Amino acid sequence: MKTFARRRTARGGCLVKLLVFFVFMGAALALAWMLFLPVIFTQQIRRRTGFDADVSSFALNPCTGRIAVRGLVITNPPTFPVPDCLQLRAFEANADVWSCFGEKLIIDELTLDVRLLTLVKRADGHSNAEVFQGNLAGPVPAPPSAKSHVLVRKLHLRFDTLVLADHTERKPRVREYRLNFDQTFLNISDPKQLLVPGVMRSLMTNDLAGGLGQFLPGDLGKLLTESARTGQSLLKSAERKAADTFHGFLDKLEEMRKP
Repeated sequence: MKTFARRRTARGGCLVKLLVFFVFMGAALALAWMLFLPVIFTQQIRRRTGFDADVSSFALNPCTGRIAVRGLVITNPPTFPVPDCLQLRAFEANADVWSCFGEKLIIDELTLDVRLLTLVKRADGHSNAEVFQGNLAGPVPAPPSAKSHVLVRKLHLRFDTLVLADHTERKPRVREYRLNFDQTFLNISDPKQLLVPGVMRSLMTNDLAGGLGQFLPGDLGKLLTESARTGQSLLKSAERKAADTFHGFLDKLEEMRKP
């Protein structure tokens, strides 16, 4: 009996030691994940884009699909006369994990808090936004697709300050805009969907649409530039659609009231 008791005690001691070992290893792996993930993240930005990057904290939980980035600072390459590029207070996203295996990534909620965005156009006419996007896409970018591969069900965008620095002429032109923008969008799959009447009205009021469009690559920049050239046709069209929808809703209510 004493021998059996000793064996049970020995087994119990081994199990406790094994449990302690696994707990220790789990804690060590979690600590390594927290310490090295921000380093890996900033290294990937530098390697793929050529822009320097620093981040205060970066957390990723692949099981829940949650990403939290805080204090991200991206700096222009030396080929640009201004080092400032992006200062991001926070980037928080909750993604549908299962959607990662499908054709479209679904992000249930996304918060983007921008402290400062500086768009710079150097002497050759290329902007930092254009260079960043081009380097990120790689030497052989994928052909444009008619379908969006990302859907954001709820987007909360905060934007404090925008700076446009044009160095294409001998005397640089630098303009700073205090936007203090805070708005929520629903079901966004294309950046052009952000140009709702309220946003366009703010851009037109600040005389910003045309100037901003010249710094942005792709269809979004063309759309902003065209909207500035055509006066306010895009804004009027968007407001007209919203008004038609509202009047249609009122007409349906009126029909429902009739006996």
